[in-house]
Amino acid sequence: MTDQSRREFLLRSLCGCGLGLPGANALARILPSHMSALVSPDYAPKDLDERGLWQICGQLEEQLAASNLRIKDAALNDYLQAVMRRLLGDMATDARIYPMRNADFNASMFPNGMMVVNSGLLARMRNEGQLAAVLGHECGHYLRRHSLQGWRNMRSTTAVMAFVAVGSAAASGATGTNWYNVANAINNGLLLSMFTYKREQESEADAYGLKLLSDASYPPSSAAEVWAQLIEERKASASARKKRYQDNSSSVLSTHPPSAERMQDLAQSGKDIEQRKGLNARYDDGRTQWLSATASLRPSLVEEQIKLNDPGASLYLLNSLAKDGWDCVLRFYEGETYRLRDEPGDAALASQAYAAAVKFPDALPEAYRAHGYAQIKAGNADEGRRALSRYLELQPAASDAEMVRFTLGQ
Repeated sequence: MTDQSRREFLLRSLCGCGLGLPGANALARILPSHMSALVSPDYAPKDLDERGLWQICGQLEEQLAASNLRIKDAALNDYLQAVMRRLLGDMATDARIYPMRNADFNASMFPNGMMVVNSGLLARMRNEGQLAAVLGHECGHYLRRHSLQGWRNMRSTTAVMAFVAVGSAAASGATGTNWYNVANAINNGLLLSMFTYKREQESEADAYGLKLLSDASYPPSSAAEVWAQLIEERKASASARKKRYQDNSSSVLSTHPPSAERMQDLAQSGKDIEQRKGLNARYDDGRTQWLSATASLRPSLVEEQIKLNDPGASLYLLNSLAKDGWDCVLRFYEGETYRLRDEPGDAALASQAYAAAVKFPDALPEAYRAHGYAQIKAGNADEGRRALSRYLELQPAASDAEMVRFTLGQ
């Protein structure tokens, strides 16, 4: 690995810092009203440091645009850009969003105005307000120029040498050649200690995100809701694995506010905004718009999470999304979660979920197949055959169509 390659690895990881893990020490709550932007529309880098950072980020953006991990659904991309316009107004002309296939809950905004949004984050959002809360937080990092500050601080630490060692290992091919995978591997290897924002910067981004939410008439409570859901999902995952829940924010290497503390601060600041605006204020969480924009992608977003085979997290996620109403997608993947877990009694629970899924008029073809096989296994051959026949009607050219026809022929 050349010296230039090592420098590029370093810059690439520093360019984009995501939501990350919260930190250990308490901070005074930063108020949204105290936040102001440090960049303006059509902002350009000011000095050599910043220009170099932007150049590397520009190279990464070219790779992102051509990556096979990029979600190129036109409706989703237009929708995300519209949410940014609602949040940023004139500043949105400088922002570009790249939704990417990655099951982790994360988003990152780079100093040149591009943003990466993981499919794992999209899968967990219940409405547009929650999405806007996350995007607003990342915009806060951008508008306060936190990445540049982090880069300048980084250069004066001995962590650079640690990075080079890990970067060399990653470049050897163990993590693949995709820069996104390499950057993630480096961050994980260094416990995110070098490439995340300081606690105060995270608090600033939270406060700025709330300011953007409020100005755009999204519910100020949306930000706290996101963190509450994430904490509860992690607790559910730990409980299902018979592990004691540990907030990774307790690590002394973490540079973010603690999750519980962060949620409390966001909740209190949200209440303050609502009280200041008064009872006549009107908020729109945009759930209808969110469901419409993600309808075609929702099955794949949920499936990606279920295939991680973390039943505790999966069941929490499904029930969290179902607080707004069960649908065919959630019921089908509830069945899949039980099927994959395969504990005593799970076969019956899976069968019940599949049966509920096919009652919806827009049931997924896969739900009919799963329901059919579950019924045949339970001894309800006629019901099973009807379900499998319906599957073939909906998916006559499915890769397993011949196998299903063989089952029906028996």
